[in-house]
Amino acid sequence: MKFVISLLAALTITVVAGVPVSADLSKPAGSVVLTIGGAVSEGNRGPSDKFDDAFLASHEYTFENAAAFDVAMLEKLGMVTTKIKAAPWPRAVMLEGPRLRDVLAVTGWTGSKITTVALDGFAVEISASDIATHDWILALKADGEYLSVGGRGPAWLLYDVDGGKASAEDESQWPWAVFYIQAE
Repeated sequence: MKFVISLLAALTITVVAGVPVSADLSKPAGSVVLTIGGAVSEGNRGPSDKFDDAFLASHEYTFENAAAFDVAMLEKLGMVTTKIKAAPWPRAVMLEGPRLRDVLAVTGWTGSKITTVALDGFAVEISASDIATHDWILALKADGEYLSVGGRGPAWLLYDVDGGKASAEDESQWPWAVFYIQAE
């Protein structure tokens, strides 16, 4: 009986506070490098705030629920490695990061599309069917080094290609400097 009362009290506090609870999605301990807002059922932060989220607000994105990730949280989802040479690149690049489907799964997303947003505001819409068709990777590292802001970081979204050879068309669909994903 004591356990039931304690459980009900915890649930009441959670509902009243309006803070989503997830056993799988803890709060970031380090600097947030990616936020997924919108149609996510699991979050670890409150709604967007015009003052605290000034950069996000400058791109005109808001959300009621979101999942914020630091690098360690993303790495904990499992890192995959792929080597890709896209037609316009001078050399092949070894890329490492979690699979996009794993990142989205931890947020509880089951929507129809996402929009990735780069630091400069460039946005790429990706349908759920395209996410299911390709093995998308949220690259955090290139050639063993973390992607940096000012380069292609904090994250570069691309999909694995057969034989590691990508066309210019493939490469044009891979947004880099991604810091936010709007889930719908």
